[in-house]
Amino acid sequence: MSKKKKQEVLKNIQNGFISLIVGARSSLFLPLQNLGAIIVDEEHDDSYKSQTTPKYNAKDLAIYLGQQLNIPVILGSATPSLTSFFNACKTNAIIRLPKHFHSLVHTYFLHQKTELSPPIIEHIQQCLQNQKQSLVFIPTRANFKSLLCSSCGTSVQCPFCSVSLSVHIKKNLMLCHYCGFTQHIPSSCPQCQNTELTSQRIGSVQISNELQEFFPQARIGIFDSDHIKTQRQLEEILKKFEKQQLDILVGTQMLSKGHDYHNIDLVVILGLDYMLNYGDFRSREKALSLFFQIKGRCGRKNNGVILAQTLQEAFFTYPSYEEFLLEELKFRQNLYPPFVKIATLTFSHTNPQKALHSMQKAIQHLKSCQDIEVVGGGKAGIEKINTKYRYMVLLRSKRATSLIKAIYSLDEKCEIDIDPLNIV
Repeated sequence: MSKKKKQEVLKNIQNGFISLIVGARSSLFLPLQNLGAIIVDEEHDDSYKSQTTPKYNAKDLAIYLGQQLNIPVILGSATPSLTSFFNACKTNAIIRLPKHFHSLVHTYFLHQKTELSPPIIEHIQQCLQNQKQSLVFIPTRANFKSLLCSSCGTSVQCPFCSVSLSVHIKKNLMLCHYCGFTQHIPSSCPQCQNTELTSQRIGSVQISNELQEFFPQARIGIFDSDHIKTQRQLEEILKKFEKQQLDILVGTQMLSKGHDYHNIDLVVILGLDYMLNYGDFRSREKALSLFFQIKGRCGRKNNGVILAQTLQEAFFTYPSYEEFLLEELKFRQNLYPPFVKIATLTFSHTNPQKALHSMQKAIQHLKSCQDIEVVGGGKAGIEKINTKYRYMVLLRSKRATSLIKAIYSLDEKCEIDIDPLNIV
C-alpha cells in the first residue's frame, strides 16, 4: 500500500468506517475501536512469529487480546500446531468442519532421492496432454544448495557466515541467504584447487530448468522468495496460474499457503526427507504439516494424484493429521512444548572468545535460578552469521514466569527468543 492509501485506511479504521480487516501480524496493532472477534487463519504457519526483535508471536498476541477484551478468537488450520491442538483439547474448544470439496486423491510414494524420475515425468506429460496443471514442491531455493569439492569434500562457504553458498547458475553467482554476500561461481575448489566440483541438494530453479528441457512447450513458473519479492509479483504469478496461463508451478513452502485452484491434477512433493531430518524438535511436525498442506492443493474439484518422493514412507502414512498430533504429544511429554516453556539465549560477537565467555557467565548464573533447567549451551547450529560468532543456551521450565524472571536477572547482553521456532 502507498503511504497515502495507508493513512486513508488508518483514518477509516479509527473512525469506525471499516468493520472488517484482513491483515498480517502488524494488523493487531491497528487503532481498533470496537473489536468483536479475531480469526487467525492457517494458525500453524511459522510466519506469525516475528524473527526480528521484538520476537513476538501474533497468534499468542491474538489470544491475549481475546482474553483481555473477552471476545472470541478462532484459530483455523487443517494441520493445527501441536500447542494449539493441546490447549484446545484441554478446554474442549475444537470445531471440526467438513471438507468444502469432495474428490478422490491417490497418493503414491517414490522410494528414491530427490530428482525428476521417470514416473514424475510421465505424470506431468499426462497432465499437459489433458490440459491440466501441476504443482512441484521442493524445499530448496536457487539451482543447488551447495557446491562440493569431489576431492577434499569442502563446500564453498560464505566468508561471513558458517553456511554454504547457494548456486544461482543464471546469474553466474553464489549467494548467502543469511547475509546476502555474493561471488562468482568458482572454477576450482578454494581449498585444494581441484576443478571437479559437484552440486548438492537440487533447488527450485534447477527443477524448473530441467522440466523446461523435458517439456519445451510447457509454460513454467517459479514460486519462491527469490522470485517473489513484492505483492505485485505475487499477484501476477497467481493470476497467471488461476487463468491457466501456466502449466507447471515450481515452488518452495510458499506453495502450501492455502491456494485454491481447481485445475490442478498433479502435485509432486520432493525433498521431504531434508525437512524431516532437520535438527529441531519440531521437524516431524513441520514435515508432516507441510505434506498435508501441499497435498490439499490437489483435487479440489476433480480427482488428482500426489507423487511424494521419500525414503521414509512409513512416517508420511498417518491416516489423519490428528492421529499424528496425539502420538507426537507422547514424544514431547515433559521435554518440549506444549508441556514446558523453552527459550534460547544467543550470545554474539565478532570475537568468538568474548561470545563464549558471555555464554559461560550466563550459564553460571542461570544454574542458581529456581525452577529452570539449563538444557545445554555451546556453539549455535549456525556458528557464524554476518561476521559474528554465536553461542546459544537452551532453557526449559514448567513455569513461564520462572523463565522470564531468570532471563531478566542476567547481566550479559544476548538475543532472547521464548518459544523459538528454529533452534539454529
